[in-house]
Amino acid sequence: MKRRVLTLPQKWVVALALLVLALGLANLVRMGVALRYALLVPELPMTVPLEYLAAVGALWGLVLTACAWGLLRFRRWGRRGTLAAVTLYQAHVWVNHLAFDASDYARQTWLWDLLVTVLLLALVWGSLHVHSVRSVFTRQAPPRSGGSDDGRAQAPHAEGGSDDDRIQAPHVVGGSVTADPGETKT
Repeated sequence: MKRRVLTLPQKWVVALALLVLALGLANLVRMGVALRYALLVPELPMTVPLEYLAAVGALWGLVLTACAWGLLRFRRWGRRGTLAAVTLYQAHVWVNHLAFDASDYARQTWLWDLLVTVLLLALVWGSLHVHSVRSVFTRQAPPRSGGSDDGRAQAPHAEGGSDDDRIQAPHVVGGSVTADPGETKT
């Protein structure tokens, strides 16, 4: 079988998915650290309870990891969810800054944090609104068995296709990323 390599827009989506996954995993680590400190040093004076940090770390970790999964699977909900989740995540970061930053040093980092926020939102919103990247989420995957295998877009299923219709996702085969799980390296 002939090997299909990911297109440039698909590679861009995969790279963005890895960034979103890194944010999700960092929040899960934050949850673990907060829980560990809550157990080891329960009387640690904090401006915010460690349980709160653990809860929001778990929430954002799960949400962002799910969005990364949706992007990696080229699902429409993954694109939409990522746009919403990253925006709400950054809004939450700034609510935390305004509500809980107590030291002068914390306030001194606001300019850097603002720059990171603007860059992240510009990267996510800008890249997921590029026409060629958006088209990755609108094409239908070829059927897995039977039917045409010419790689052209297919119509939604007759049983009521939805936004969750499957889009061909990347797979690693022999150390290289391919567009079809049945393909092998030749």
